[in-house]
Amino acid sequence: MAKKQAFEDLLETDFRWPTAGDNPFVRSENWFDNAIMPKEKNHRMANMTRGYKQAADLMVSSTTENRFERDAIVFPIIFNYRQYIELSLKYLISEYGPNVEIDPIWNTHDLARLWSEFSKILERYGTPDPDEADAAVKEIVAEFSKIDQHSFAMRYPVDTRGNPIPLEQTELNLDILADVMKGLESYFDGCDGFLFDQISGHHLSN
Repeated sequence: MAKKQAFEDLLETDFRWPTAGDNPFVRSENWFDNAIMPKEKNHRMANMTRGYKQAADLMVSSTTENRFERDAIVFPIIFNYRQYIELSLKYLISEYGPNVEIDPIWNTHDLARLWSEFSKILERYGTPDPDEADAAVKEIVAEFSKIDQHSFAMRYPVDTRGNPIPLEQTELNLDILADVMKGLESYFDGCDGFLFDQISGHHLSN
């Protein structure tokens, strides 16, 4: 563990200290400097889903020249990728499930359950899978569920009772992780496009 700096030493560096009037949520007069958080829920859902994955991708890229950053930011990287998967499945279920009598699911972080419901949607739409991508994605989702079943292990070292959360794995290659997620993004985008086409063309199978 790095030695902590003395408070006096910190004051002699380029050091930012909280000051009266600090407000973290300020709107700039120059709109170009602002990040926009849309009020419309579907737009916000799309931005959130894309944003979590992009943030993880950027974090992986930032460690290319500094290997030691990886040990700290591996946790938000995995969390962000996991959150991307969760939001992608929840979006696809909510958008396309009701047409085949499957209700949206907003009250769980259980990836296995979300994947199970989404699989039913694919089956009821008669989605072709010549490359057997469904089985590959099922395994990827299962791995994320094993690493962090309840979206908790990458955010805290202990559970709500203060007991250490055991880690399923303690080393991984972040570049391979990012590459796998790139394929997963293509899959989810492909499913969205196919199912939208089915809805638009009323091509539901009997």
